[in-house]
Amino acid sequence: MDILSAVLFGIIQGATEFLPVSSSAHLALCHSFFGLVPAGAYPGFDVMLHLGTLIAVFIAYRADMPGVCKGCFTSVPKLFKNRFSLEKLDINERIAVFTVTVTVPAVIFALLGGADISDNIALYPGYIGALLIFNGVLLILTDMIKTEKYTVSDVKYRHALTAGLFEAIAVLPGISRSGATVFAGRLCGIKKFDAVKLSFISSVPAILGAVVLKAPDVARASLSLNSAAVYVIGCLTAAAAGLCAIKLIKFISDRSKFRYFSFYCFALGAYAIYRAMKG
Repeated sequence: MDILSAVLFGIIQGATEFLPVSSSAHLALCHSFFGLVPAGAYPGFDVMLHLGTLIAVFIAYRADMPGVCKGCFTSVPKLFKNRFSLEKLDINERIAVFTVTVTVPAVIFALLGGADISDNIALYPGYIGALLIFNGVLLILTDMIKTEKYTVSDVKYRHALTAGLFEAIAVLPGISRSGATVFAGRLCGIKKFDAVKLSFISSVPAILGAVVLKAPDVARASLSLNSAAVYVIGCLTAAAAGLCAIKLIKFISDRSKFRYFSFYCFALGAYAIYRAMKG
């Protein structure tokens, strides 16, 4: 792999991981239409891309992450003491519990073979196109929901489980994880800015899990100095693109402009279906 490819992969992975347009759909379509070799074909390289997006989340929410990480531990005794009631938890502990709870449906879906389903769909651009169009519909509905009853400080288990169900669905190429979880938050009545914040912070376990599970690939890879430099460039590019994407979504969330991304999803989805039908 050369530096140009590393930068291209970094931009695609970093930007589409957080923009509500589905990173898996873009990678699959680039492979189908342009013969772009998937990042996963390079030992350990996709790990570095995921690490870059993880860095982006920690930078974007650097004021929150230390407290949330601490809350993962301090919330446990409080939950046992208060029969798993969230009432006694502070804001960081609530975010920590929300983040952990969100992962449960996704883990269950993965254990039931969700990854295999996703890999099979990725082979068919027409299916990806249909899912992209469905994703665009979710984005339009996100703008249409006006109820703003909850903030980060008073989210509940049902909100996290709802977001988790949509995160599980987002394993399918064409459904954006960030778009689906933000929609779930808005559907539950969570304020726009807070729904975006919860969506991005709750992405950490999924991204971290991918890094940990694939870390042995990095350890087994025989990297030359040039290869190592390419991997680092890919990681840093993904981090930069991801950070820009997060900032853009935070800006857009205040203005209810998710529908702009829906137009893009409709166009790309229709093109994917057209190319599939044309053969």
